[in-house]
Amino acid sequence: MYNNLMKVGIFTNIHKDKELVVTRQLLNSLASCGIFCCVHENLKDKIGNVELFSETANTDLDMLLTIGGDGTMLSISKWGAIKHIPVLGVNLGKLGFLTEAEPDGFDALAKDISDGNYSVEKRTMLCANLSDRKFYALNEIVIARRNVSKMIMIKVDIGGAPVDKYYCDGFIVCTPTGSTAYSLSAGGPVISPTANVFSLTPVNSHSMHSRPIVIGDDEHIGITLEARADDAMVIADGKNVCVLPEKQTIQIYKAAKKALFVRLNRKGFYSRLLKKLNTWSITPEET
Repeated sequence: MYNNLMKVGIFTNIHKDKELVVTRQLLNSLASCGIFCCVHENLKDKIGNVELFSETANTDLDMLLTIGGDGTMLSISKWGAIKHIPVLGVNLGKLGFLTEAEPDGFDALAKDISDGNYSVEKRTMLCANLSDRKFYALNEIVIARRNVSKMIMIKVDIGGAPVDKYYCDGFIVCTPTGSTAYSLSAGGPVISPTANVFSLTPVNSHSMHSRPIVIGDDEHIGITLEARADDAMVIADGKNVCVLPEKQTIQIYKAAKKALFVRLNRKGFYSRLLKKLNTWSITPEET
C-alpha cells in the first residue's frame, strides 16, 4: 500500500547494474516506505510489474534516482532540468562526485526520501548555440581538434571583447559542477558549486602565457575556429554533438534551466572533494 503521493523514477545504467540486483534492492526499499516507483523504458521486458517512464512521454515524477555513476547522472540530468525533476545518484562508478548515495543502506535512503529529509541543490548549466542549433551541458562544452596530429587555432571573446588566441588541442568552458571533471585534469581550478562563475581552460596550449580564466556566469563566450586543422569538434558533457567549421563562431552562455540535485545533508562539497581527490591519489601499492 502506498501511503503517500510521492512518485519516484529510477534510471539504471544497465552496463553498471547488469543483473539489476541493485535496481531491485532499491525498488524494494522504496516500496517498503510507501513510495510509488517506476523505471525507465530501457528496462522494458527486463523487470516485471513496474510502470515505465521515458523522456518523450508526459512524465510526472517527484524525484529521479539514477543507478550508475557520474556519467549516468549527466546523461539524464538535463532532461530532469527541463522537467524540473530533482535527481539523486546512486554510485556504482569510480568517481562519484555528482552521486549522493552508495549501493548499501537503501532502507535508510528510502526513509530519508519518504520523510523529506533532504534538500535540493540548483546547479547551473551551459547552453551552446551554433547557427540554429542548441546544445546543453551540465559539466562542460569542449572545442576539440578532430585531427589528432594537428592543433587548432581558436579565438575567444567575452561579450564581444577579444580575450586571446590559442594554438591548442582544445578549449574547455565549464560550470562549477564540471570544474572537478575534464577541466581539473587540464589544470583548471576547482570551483565551489555555489559560485556564479564559469571557467575557461585551454588544453595543451602552445604558449608561455596561457592560463585558465574565471568569468561571471552572466557573460557570453564566443569561440571562433581561426585556422583549419580539419574542422573542430564540439563536445557537450563528453558527447560529440556537432562540427565547428573554420571561421564559424559558437556562442556559449548560461542556460535558462538549472539541474536539480538531491542532497541528503550528510556530506558537503568540500568533504566529498577531499575524499575523492585523496582516493585518486592512492598508488596501487597503498590499496
